Parts: sequence; structure tokens; C-alpha cells
Amino acid sequence: MKNRVILCIIMLYTICGNIFSQEKDTLLFGIMEEVLLTDIKSSGTLPWTFQKDTASDLDRFQNNVRNLFDRQPGVQSFNGENFAQDVRISIRGYGSRSAFGIRGIRLYQDGIPLTSPDGTTQMDEISVFDIAQVDIMRSSMAARLGNAAGGALAMRSNPFISGTIVNLRKNTLGSFDGGVRYGILKSGWKNIISINHHHFESKRSFSKASNTTLYNKTIISASKKWQIDLIQSAYYSPLGEDPGSLSLVEFASDRYQANARNVQFQSGESVQGLTTAVKSTYVQSDKSTWISSTFYRYRDFTGRLPFQNSGWIDLTRSFAGINNVYEYRNSNNNLFSLGQSIEYQADHRILSKNSNGVKEIVQADQNENVFNLGVYQQYQMTTSKFIVHQMFRYDFNRYSLRDFYILDGIQDGQTNNSTFNGSLGLGYKASSYINIFCNVNSAFEMPTLNELSNNPDQTGGFNRTLSPEKSVQMEAGLKLDIDKRFSLHASLFHIKLTDQIVGYELVSTPGRTYFRNAAKTIRNGVELNSDWYICQGINLQANYTYSHFVYKDFSSGASNFAENFQPLVPAHKINMCVSAECNKMIYAIFNLGYNSSMFLDDANKAKSNSFFEINGTLYSGENLSKKLTIGITSNNLFDLMNYSNFRVNAASQRFYEAASPMHFGIFVKLLFIRT
Repeated sequence: MKNRVILCIIMLYTICGNIFSQEKDTLLFGIMEEVLLTDIKSSGTLPWTFQKDTASDLDRFQNNVRNLFDRQPGVQSFNGENFAQDVRISIRGYGSRSAFGIRGIRLYQDGIPLTSPDGTTQMDEISVFDIAQVDIMRSSMAARLGNAAGGALAMRSNPFISGTIVNLRKNTLGSFDGGVRYGILKSGWKNIISINHHHFESKRSFSKASNTTLYNKTIISASKKWQIDLIQSAYYSPLGEDPGSLSLVEFASDRYQANARNVQFQSGESVQGLTTAVKSTYVQSDKSTWISSTFYRYRDFTGRLPFQNSGWIDLTRSFAGINNVYEYRNSNNNLFSLGQSIEYQADHRILSKNSNGVKEIVQADQNENVFNLGVYQQYQMTTSKFIVHQMFRYDFNRYSLRDFYILDGIQDGQTNNSTFNGSLGLGYKASSYINIFCNVNSAFEMPTLNELSNNPDQTGGFNRTLSPEKSVQMEAGLKLDIDKRFSLHASLFHIKLTDQIVGYELVSTPGRTYFRNAAKTIRNGVELNSDWYICQGINLQANYTYSHFVYKDFSSGASNFAENFQPLVPAHKINMCVSAECNKMIYAIFNLGYNSSMFLDDANKAKSNSFFEINGTLYSGENLSKKLTIGITSNNLFDLMNYSNFRVNAASQRFYEAASPMHFGIFVKLLFIRT
């Protein structure tokens, strides 16, 4: 009852007003919409590593969003073929520890956070059909966004239309997708709603999944100065089989087999949930503006792990929050903003015995709550040559647990954490096409509720030996943009981490990940990103990432991992994307990726092979038909990519999950748009 009262208070908290819609020549929402920064000039002048990317048909007609993210410099994405574990995304090493889902980076959809207060993000509720654009912030943003903001991704839904769009896809492995999007444009308001269904099958045994999503967005112009956004979504995923990981011997014997224990215990998940959110945009004056948003998310999850004791998980989550920002700007292009956020997360976790896929006696029953209060401030000063951007944030986090399972003793507990984080960036406009920047920032990451509740001593309650992760990042770079024909962005970074959170498994509970701290880690890296308009109709995007991430002080029991490389981070990562069109009749996109070998354990005794990946699509253009698009997709051409995912520090050295071999698909897009 107490949790529900707190959630109601947050949801009913008064929205103070919001940011306004300025004219395009006055104000540009340059970075991550209004979530992050407001850019007075151009996003190219800001002293951060930031990039916008538009989803193409090569990204949209895929199983999930992995390809869209993985082609970015500094971003690593795995697990496109195991929906029970969800897609895994890391930025400059933040998030690479994740056993499932996303950790260490913040995700947003249309300005509403997908990341809960404990730093957990899942992508079940997002359909790839509903992503039109993604903004990627590779610089650490804890000084603005708080916990688990080693990087940030903001996804934007499709633009408003008047009419209907139908998307259909089928591939040779048995996967199929269908979606309908309907939009209305009226004086004073506009609405778009989409319903999508995805059914997934791969070459691997025991790997089927299905997911249905609904997304609705409405914008109401209450007055010339006030705009209200309403967002509702729901999702239902009744099937998500987990084929598990394999040892090197098993992988060599038959890479497409499922782990026998996963089949025995019917490992997998089912999940459903909903979201409702309200955003308000208000212009108080030419100088003063407000931003506010409030939201509520609900998630009902059932998971089955490949072992008996506590192998059945029932988890319900309620997650609510409100964010208010006041901005003031003067005639000299100086911007000052002051904001506040409150978020609350309530998890009810029940662990039961998993008897070969059948739920039996309860073995743990507890409520886990997170409360976060954040207060932040930003200042941006812009001159003809320089831009200075400063951020500061204070966070108070309270994690609490109430234990209802008395047979093993009451394990109630609470932990509080207060953190100050700051960031300072300087940009210099050397010429009309050259910008130089540098920044320094601090960040922190709390252990998630799942990580705290997974006790390696097999008792209830929180793992009190697990500490928050802290880091300081320094970065410098160059942005070169020449007449929209060629651009080159380069950045160098140095990150010092203390108490880095690292995952590992125990032989007694394979498939369950426990966590410990590495005392000190150093991450150094280089990122290069170019975009070249070669000639009429042909464009080349290419990027390169070099990563040198090393544990400097890390002992666990009798093992000393000092000077070892951090697992699941390739030293070299290359991605190239070529797009071509012929008289708007035929379009072609081909993407080539390369990852060098990676260590798969903290001891650096296991290592993957390097691998390539080639994907492509060919589809008809508007000069053939304005209402019908037909295309074909090709994935893993020439079978160059063997792996879809790796499990770090896995029990019995079962590190490997296989990618499906070369396969093809066909898609159709129907447009019934009124102009």
C-alpha cells in the first residue's frame, strides 16, 4: 500500500510548465531532444562526442535494433538472436558487464526514460518499426542524467502523418513481422498510433520468440505558447526461449544446438507491460522557458533459469518519475538551466524452485525499492569562437529491501548513497568547418536491484560487498565538416574507474550472474567517424574504434587480474556503410563490420576469434511507385560472423552463442498517405 501511495504522489505532482517551441532560427533542439542539452547554435560546436543517425530500411527490416547501434563508433552491440536475454549495448565499455538487457547507459524514447532508477533497461517494449532516428551521446552524462549515464541513447519515433503505413517482412529462417501505423493531422492536434507484431526464429534450437507492441503519441497545441505531448504504449511478449551458451567443444561440434540444461529447465521468459507519459512545453517569455514530464511504467516478468533452486523468477515492477527544468537565456546567447527529477522504482521479486520447467515451492519473497532525487544545473556560454558548457548534479539514492520469506531469516536492509558529479567542456571554432573540443566529467553507477539481490553466498537480501562504480573521463576531439560533402570527427578519451562492477558465474548456478568490484580500471580509446558524399547517389560512412581497457587493480580470492584486459571489448572495431540510389528508382545499402578478437574472461584465458559481418538491402524507389516499396534483405553474407553473443566469465567456459548462417528476407511497405 505504501508503494502505491508514493507512486500516486509522484504521478499527481504538479507539472510546473515546460519548454516552448521556438522558431527554427532562434533555437534548435540539438542533442537528445529536450532530454539533455539545448543547443543555441549548431550541435557541431558543442564540446561533447555526439552523433545523430537515421534508421534506414536496412535497420528497420531486421529482427531488432542491434545493427542500428552496432555500426556506431565507440558502441558495441551483441545478442540479436536471443530475445530472452535482450539486446546488449555498451558505450566505451559502460554496459559491457550486462548479463541481460542494458546497463550503464541511459536510454530514452521520445524524451521519456526507458532506464529505471537502478540503471536497468530492457528493449521489449520498443519495436524497430517505431524508431526513426537515434541520437548517440558517447561522452559521460552523469552530471546531467544521474545514475548509469556512462553514455546515452535517445530514440525518436516516426514523424506524424495523415494516413496509413503498413510494414511486412518474412525471412528464410521463419521470422516474420507486421506493423500498421495510422496518423491524423488536425488543426491544433496530431496523433500517430502503431501496432506491431514480431515473431522470431533462428537457426539455433530452442530460440523462438514473439512480441507485440502498441505505441500512441498525441501532440496538442493548447495555445500559441503551450504544447502538450501524450504518450501511451503497451507490449506483450509471451514467448522468449533461451537456448543458452556453449563451450568451445560444443560450439565446434554443433554451434546451433541448445544448451542441454536450458532445454531441461525450459529456460526463457515471458513479459508484458505498459507506459503512460505526459510532457508539457510552455513559453513564458522570450527568455524564460519550462520543461516538464511525468511518466509511469509497469512491467510483469516471468523468467526461468537453467537450474533448480530459485530458478523460477516472478517480478513485477512499477517505475514512475517527474522531471522539471527551467531555462533562461539572454541576448548574448548565454543559457542557464536549473532542473529537478524524482524517480521511484518498486520491484516485487519472488524466487521459486524450477523443476524441469515447472514452478514449485517459493524460496524467496521480497520487495526491493529505489528512490532517486536529483537536482542539476547547466550553463552554456557561446561567443563567435568559443563555447563553454558546464554541468553539475547532486543525486540521492535510497535502496531498500523488505524480506517476506522468514524460513531463512529476515534479510531486511537499506542503503543510502549521495553523489555529486560535474562536467566542464570547451569548444573552439577554428574556422568555418573546423571545431576543436575537450571536456572532463565524472560519473557514477549504482548496482542494479538484480545485481544486488544475486547473492553469491546463496542467501536472501542484498549483496552488501558490492559497491557503486565511479569514474572520471577526459576527452578531446576534432570535428571537420566541409560543405556537407565530407565530415570527419575524431575523439580521444581516457577513463579512470574505481570499483568497476564486473559479472561472473558459479558452476552451481550456471546462467545466473553474480557481481563483484574491480578496484581500478583504465580505459583509453580513439574513435574516428567519417561521412563522404562521393558523387550523385553514392555515400560512404566509415568509422574506426580503438579500445585499450585494462584492469589495474583487481583481485578476487586467490586470483589476481591486474594488467589483464577487460573482457568483451575488441581492440579494433571497424564499420563501413555504403548507400546508393539510381534515379530514385532503386536503392541499395550495404554494411560491413569487423571486430578483432576479444577476451571472454577476467583471467584472459579464453578468447574469441575476430569476425566480419556483411548485411545488405535492395529496394524500390518512389519513381517506381509512391505507394509501394518492395525490397530484399541479406544477413551474414558469406557466413563471416559466427557469434551472436558472448557470456563473460561463464560457468564451465560456456562463452559462445552462435549467429544464424547467411539468410535472406523480403519486405513490403505500403503507403496510403494523404497530402
